[in-house]
Amino acid sequence: MIVIFRWIRNRAYPLLFVVLLISSLLQIVQYNLYQRSVFFNQTLGFYRKIDKEKSDITAYFDLKQQNEALQLENQLLRNQLSWNLQSTGVFNEVQINDSNTKSFVRFEQISAQVVKNSTNRRNNFIIIDKGKKHGISKNMAVVGPNGIVGIIFESKDNYSLVLSVLNSKFELTPYIREITLNQGVISWDGSNPRFIDLLEVNRFEKVKKGMKLFTSNYSLIFPAGIPIGTINDVKTSLTSNFHEITIQLSTDFTRLNQVTVIKLKEQLELEQIQQTIQQNEENE
Repeated sequence: MIVIFRWIRNRAYPLLFVVLLISSLLQIVQYNLYQRSVFFNQTLGFYRKIDKEKSDITAYFDLKQQNEALQLENQLLRNQLSWNLQSTGVFNEVQINDSNTKSFVRFEQISAQVVKNSTNRRNNFIIIDKGKKHGISKNMAVVGPNGIVGIIFESKDNYSLVLSVLNSKFELTPYIREITLNQGVISWDGSNPRFIDLLEVNRFEKVKKGMKLFTSNYSLIFPAGIPIGTINDVKTSLTSNFHEITIQLSTDFTRLNQVTVIKLKEQLELEQIQQTIQQNEENE
């Protein structure tokens, strides 16, 4: 202890200079708008670089899982072809020709890497490394190799913020192919990131454990046939009009690295039509 005090005493003036310098810089940043703006912009850029480097390192040591994810994605595309979803699938803009039909795909896809992701909050968001410069804008669908991920919430020049499925504000009506059911809404309860709830499904519907959920043709954002998850548990009460259904998500958000942003070419037109419908309903 005496040695420490002696060291501080011998270096009192340099230490006092450092303290006063830091104090002066803090006051400059705090009370001057321009300097504060420059400081926070530089700090934000620094943290973005750190997040990007961390994401790159994680992706490098996760190559095996990425290869498995690519195999699952190929399987997903084959399943979509078997559903005859040429006009609504997640493909690049190509013309599909056969003896019976000629159709153009309505969706474009933009690959992106996850920079930051949270799974332990009530309202989780994801940051990806693509933005307006790459053609991404608000309300575009985001999917992973195994299924849905979320919706673009905000887009800047080089980065975008994704409203995750693991967010209390995310809602989507799924499609259960086995019983041709398009009912209810999926909702995150804030607990386990591998599971979500399916609400408002009539208790007389014959839903069973093991049934798979997909996006439907009624979505204005997601293409039809994208996996959502599998029914893990179904509880029915005579005092309620609805089932209590738990869904195991197809996407493992704790290991999410690569995503695809899906751009619907007619999205703006559909949004305008939807706004017109809402305005008419409000005026009635």
